Amino acid sequence: MSEPLYRIVLTGYTADKGEYYIEVGFSKLFKISYEEAKELFKNVPTTIKDGLSIDQAKQYKKEIEKIGAKCEIDDMRYDFSGLSID
Repeated sequence: MSEPLYRIVLTGYTADKGEYYIEVGFSKLFKISYEEAKELFKNVPTTIKDGLSIDQAKQYKKEIEKIGAKCEIDDMRYDFSGLSID
């Protein structure tokens, strides 16, 4: 049986730091421009990374929270986003 896959979803800012400093930290962490980081925070919730093992997902969450951003680990086994009731 293969290991379940998880995704990291960026959900916003913590109250610990200012938004600017969190965006700067996020841009450095993921090696993207400040503008790209700012845009990601404008569109929360947004998936940052998917297809991760639980250990990888926990490590991403730890690093993201360290800079002052909030995120969640989603279990991709239960993704019903493509379903509809008609």
